[in-house]
Amino acid sequence: MTNELTVRVERPVIPAMNWNKDEVQKNLDELLASYTGRVYTPESIKDAKADRAAVNKWDKQLAAALTAAKRLYTDPLEDFQKSIREMQAQCKKISGAIDQQVKAVEQAQREEKASTLRLVYRDCVGELEPLISFDRLLVPQWLNKTFDLAQAEKELRKAVETRREELRLIRETCGEDAEPCITEYLRALSVNDALHEHSRREHARAAQAEAEAQRQAAERARAAAPVIIPPTEEERQLKEEAAQEARSNAFVTASGRLDCEVLQQFALPGTGLAPARKRYRFWVDFTPEDIEWFKAEAKKRGFAYGSVK
Repeated sequence: MTNELTVRVERPVIPAMNWNKDEVQKNLDELLASYTGRVYTPESIKDAKADRAAVNKWDKQLAAALTAAKRLYTDPLEDFQKSIREMQAQCKKISGAIDQQVKAVEQAQREEKASTLRLVYRDCVGELEPLISFDRLLVPQWLNKTFDLAQAEKELRKAVETRREELRLIRETCGEDAEPCITEYLRALSVNDALHEHSRREHARAAQAEAEAQRQAAERARAAAPVIIPPTEEERQLKEEAAQEARSNAFVTASGRLDCEVLQQFALPGTGLAPARKRYRFWVDFTPEDIEWFKAEAKKRGFAYGSVK
């Protein structure tokens, strides 16, 4: 664009409004004077309404005159505003067309810069190429026109070497967990995430080893412990009845007579062999002498006896 265009708005000399101001003011003064102090009565209410209508008519005429005067000035302003906005729309259209061309040129420059940086990436990435793409390392600001290309190349090479060192650190630190930790690292290129994964796996293995050790210890304890099978209720009752019968049989001879000598032996003080007193029901063949002896000994021993009905 060779011609300089300056939009000039000249200040016009607006003439004074020509209207019959004096005549209107005179009539208005006379009208107001005639109504000042006037008192209306119920008989003159009709005249009051007519007077009010006359005053309102004058008011409407004054408002209409003001509106007409405003249009004398606003109509030219609206025409001027319309012309300005039409020209602004033309300016925006031209600016938009130029902007598209500017953006196309800038995009081409960004793509050219990206191509150059991609060559640098391939030159230094080596074995990392299958793991970390160029786009993941590219910083968008590097493609700006104001960012020096040599500086961008330097930062790209540094980024590649940093990733290489991070992967080496993970392999050396994580041991058997290196591969899954590298997988975790590649999600966000975060060494911290990889080390957290390694720590998580170590804790899981320790917990598993402890649980296995406890399981084996429990197995060994079960294997060493004797197997005790509790008796059934029938077996327990049978054993108790057998024990009672065995104790009863200890005081009875093979011929069915009560063995007082054994009975006295188990009743000796200090032997600790006297059983707890229990009641047994059994029959014994007695002679009259035996009965007298039994009564006397029972009295000495202090235990009760009686016949079974």
